[in-house]
Amino acid sequence: MASSSSSSSSSSINPQWKKYDVFISFRGADIRDGFLSHLYEALHRKQIFTFKDENLHRGEEISPALLKTIENSLLSLVIFSENYAFSPWCLDELVKILECQETTGQIVLPLFYGVDPSDVQDLTGRFGNALAQHKEKFKDCLEKVESWSRALKGTANISGWDSRIIKPESKLIDEIVNDVRKKINHSFLSVYDNDGLFGIDSRVKEVESLLCLESEDVRMVGIWGMPGIGKTTIADKVFNKIANKFQSQCFIANVREELEKRTPVQLRHEILGKLLGGENLDVGTPCTLRHSTKRRLQNTKALIVLDDVYGYLHLKELVEGWNLCGPGSRIIVTSKDKQVLEIVGCEKYIYKVEKLNDCESLQLFSLHAFKQTQPTNGYMRQLSERVISYTQGVPLALKVLGCSLYGKGVKEWESELKKLDTIPNKEIQGILRRSYDGLEDNEKSIFLDIACFFKGENKDRVKNILDCCGFFAERGIGRLLDKSLVTISKEKLGMHDLLQQMGKDIVCKENKKPRKRSRLWNAEDIYYILKTDKGAESVEAISLDLSKIRNIELCPSAFEKFYKLRLLKFYNPGSKEMKLHLPKGLNFLPNELRFLYWDQYPLKSLPSTFCPENLVELHMHSSQLEQLWNEDCLKNLKFVDLSNSKQLIRIPDMSQFPELEVIILRGCMSLVDFSWSSKYQSKITDLHFGKCSKIVSLPNSMCNPKFLKQLDFTDCVNLHGLPENLGDLESLEYLIATRSGIKRLPSSINQLKKLYFLICDGCEGLILPPFTGLASLVNLSLDGCGISEIPSNLGSLRSLDHLYLRGNNFRSIPTSIKQCSKLTTLVLSDCKRLQFLPELPSALQWLDAINCISLEFISRSFKQGYMNSWFLMDLSKCIKLDQSACSQLMECLLLKLQSIGQPEEQYLFNEHYQYPGKKVYPFPCSGIQVHYLI
Repeated sequence: MASSSSSSSSSSINPQWKKYDVFISFRGADIRDGFLSHLYEALHRKQIFTFKDENLHRGEEISPALLKTIENSLLSLVIFSENYAFSPWCLDELVKILECQETTGQIVLPLFYGVDPSDVQDLTGRFGNALAQHKEKFKDCLEKVESWSRALKGTANISGWDSRIIKPESKLIDEIVNDVRKKINHSFLSVYDNDGLFGIDSRVKEVESLLCLESEDVRMVGIWGMPGIGKTTIADKVFNKIANKFQSQCFIANVREELEKRTPVQLRHEILGKLLGGENLDVGTPCTLRHSTKRRLQNTKALIVLDDVYGYLHLKELVEGWNLCGPGSRIIVTSKDKQVLEIVGCEKYIYKVEKLNDCESLQLFSLHAFKQTQPTNGYMRQLSERVISYTQGVPLALKVLGCSLYGKGVKEWESELKKLDTIPNKEIQGILRRSYDGLEDNEKSIFLDIACFFKGENKDRVKNILDCCGFFAERGIGRLLDKSLVTISKEKLGMHDLLQQMGKDIVCKENKKPRKRSRLWNAEDIYYILKTDKGAESVEAISLDLSKIRNIELCPSAFEKFYKLRLLKFYNPGSKEMKLHLPKGLNFLPNELRFLYWDQYPLKSLPSTFCPENLVELHMHSSQLEQLWNEDCLKNLKFVDLSNSKQLIRIPDMSQFPELEVIILRGCMSLVDFSWSSKYQSKITDLHFGKCSKIVSLPNSMCNPKFLKQLDFTDCVNLHGLPENLGDLESLEYLIATRSGIKRLPSSINQLKKLYFLICDGCEGLILPPFTGLASLVNLSLDGCGISEIPSNLGSLRSLDHLYLRGNNFRSIPTSIKQCSKLTTLVLSDCKRLQFLPELPSALQWLDAINCISLEFISRSFKQGYMNSWFLMDLSKCIKLDQSACSQLMECLLLKLQSIGQPEEQYLFNEHYQYPGKKVYPFPCSGIQVHYLI
C-alpha cells in the first residue's frame, strides 16, 4: 500500500441504491488499450459491475452524465498515470469523487501506475508540471485549479497500490480485484446488518462453523428448513461475507424454478462458465467433463451456492464431480428437503434453520408494519403480539403481514387479524404449499391427518393408526420430517401453526359443501351434518369438540352413510355434561374405523353390527358402557382407554388380542370380571387399574406378558395382594400400588431386574420381603405404610437414588443403608418412633427428618460422614435429639466453614427460620447450599 491513511466509509451509503459497483477514473491515452483492458476484464469476471467512460451513450452531454455516474457508483478507482493530471476532465472527475466520498461515504482507492506517489502528494514531477500548466491556462479561474490541487493531495493520502512495487501486472490486478470485491462485500454486509435481518448473525455463525473455512477439504454444507424460514437469506448473507476468500464464486438462486425452464446440464454449464470465466465454455459432454475443464477446476478455489433445490437427482447432476474443485472449495445448498442434502453426502454438515424468537419477530414485523423496530403505541403492540403468536417466528409471514398492515388503521388491523383465524393469507400459503405439492399421495394424506387431528399426539401411536389405513406411516412421516412439514419433540408430533392452517385450507377447498370433504373438524359443520342425518360419503375423519355445540339427539342410523370414515373423535374437554344423546340407540358404526374416540358414550354397549377388526385405538372416557364386545378378531387393536366408565362390569380377555399394548381402566369402579388367559403371547406393555375398587384379586396368568412395563393399582382398596409369580414380569419397570389394599409384597418381586419405580404409599400394614434383587430400582416410596421394620439388607439396593419413608413406625434404619452408594434423597419426616440415625451414604444430598420426635441419637460415623460430605439436612422438631449430638453437629458445621476460609459469622442467621430453641445455619459451598437445623 502506498500510504497509511484510508478512505472513510459513511453509514449513509446504501449499495442497493447504486447503479455501478466501480467507477474507474483514468487517462485513456496512457492505459486504455493495455493495463486498463486487463483490469476491466478481471473485474467483469468477478461479476463486479464496472463503469468506463466509453459506456456513455453517444450524443449524451458527457460532463453532467458522467458526474451522475460517479454519484451512482459504490467505489471509485483512481488510476494516476503519467499524464493523468494534464487532463482537466480527469481532475474534474477527481474533485467529484472526493465530494462523493465526503457526502455519501463513497469508497475511494488510488492506483499509482508508473508514477511516484510522492509526486502526486507533493505536486512535483509530472504532476507539478501539469498544475503549473493549468494555472497558466486558467488564469481567470484559479479556484478551480486550487480545487484540483486539493483533490490530488487528498487522494494521494489514501491507501492504495504502487505498480512499481507490486509486480508482475497480473499480480497487481489480482490484488486490486480482490480488495475491491472485499470492500464492496463489506459495504453490502454493513447495510444488511441494518436492513431488517434480525437474528441473522447467530445463524450465519452456525453455518460458518460448518463450512470450517480453515480446512482444505472440498465440503458441501446444507441449509435446511420449512418454507419461508429464511434459508435463502442466510445463504445470501454467508455468500457475501465469505466470497472474497475464494478465487471464483457462483450463486444460483431459485434452482427449482430454473430447472423448470432448462435442463440440469444447461444449468451445470452455466455454473462452470461463471467459475471458469467463459460464457460459452466448452465443458464436455453431459456426463463427462473435458480434461482441460477438470484441470482448471482443480486449480480453482470455488464458492458455489445452489438455492432452493428440491430433487436429489437434479442436485446430483448439478454437483456431481465437484470434489474436483480446488482445495478449500465450498458448496452451499439450501433445501426444504433434508433427504436431498443427505443423499449427496452432506449429512454431517446440515444446518437446520430455527424460527425467530419473539423479540426478533417483533422487530422484523414492526420494521415492515411501522417502518421502525417497535410498535408505535401500547395497543398496536398488543395487536402486533397477536401477529407474532400467529406467525410463530417465520420471517416470510412476518414480512408479508407487516407489509399488508402498513399504514392501516386500528379497525383494519382488527379485521385482518380476525380474518386470519379462518382465512389464511394467500401469499404465505402459496409459498408454504410448494412442499406439500411435491408429496406422494399417501404422504399428503398423512400430512392432512396430522394437521387436522394428530398434532400433539404420540408419534408411535399415530404411526400404528396410519399404517392400518394403508399409508406406510414410517416412511411417510420420515418424508414429512425431511421436508420440515412436521416435527417430533418428546415423542410427540408437531407442526407449525401456519402449516396446520394450510392443511386445513387444502381440505376446505376440496368442496364448498362440508359433507363432501375428506375431513371435518368445524363444530358447526359437523353439528349440521349429524342433525340433518344426510350422511357424508366422502368424509374419512371427524373431530368434534363437544363443548362447542348444543345438545343433540342422534338417530340410530346417524353413521350409516359414512362409508369411508376412518377416524372418529368426539371429545369434551373440561366438561362432564353429556352433549350427544342416542335415545333410540345406535344401529351402525363404520367397519372402516381405525380410531374411535367418544367421550361420554351414552349406551351400554357398542352396536352389535359393528365389526372392529380394523380398529387400532378405542377411547371411551366416562362412558355408560357395561361391557365390551366378545370379539376375538381384533387383530389390529393396540390401545384401549375406558377410564371412568363407572358402569363397566366386565371386559373380554384382553390377552387374546395379539397387538394390544395399552389398557387403561382407571376409575372403572364397577369392574369385577377381569380374566386373563395364559395361552396367548401378549404384547401388552401398560396396565392401569387405578380406582377399580371392586377388583379383589389378580390371576397368576396376568404375569405371563413378557413386555409388560407398567402396572398401576392406585386406590384399588379391595386388592389385598399381588400374584405370587409377579417376578415373572421380566420387563416390568414401574409398579404403583398407592393407597391400595395390598398388605404384602411377594418375595418374587426380587426377580424384577428392570424394576425402576416401586411406589406403595399409603398401603397400611404393608410387610416387606427381604431385598435380594431389584438391581435397577431407583425410586422406592413407602410413605404412610405403618412399616415397623425395614429389611436389614436394604443396602443391597445399589441403584437406589430416592427413598421415601415418611410416617412409618420403625425405630431405626439398617446400618446397611450406607451401601446404597447412589442414594441422594432420604425422607424420614413424621417417623415418630425413629430413635437412631446410622452413617448415611456419601452421595446423599438431602435428608428430611422433620418431626421425628423420638430421635435421640446419631451415630458417631454419621457425624463423621457429615463432616466429609455436603448435604441439605432438616432436623427441625426433633425435640429429643441429644444435646451432645447437636453440639457435635454444630462443631462439624463450623469446621466446614473454616475449611474454606470463610468467617462463619457472615453465614449465621439469628432472625430467619426460628424454632423453639433452634436456629438455621446455611452453608454455601461451590454453589451448593447446605441447611443445618438444630
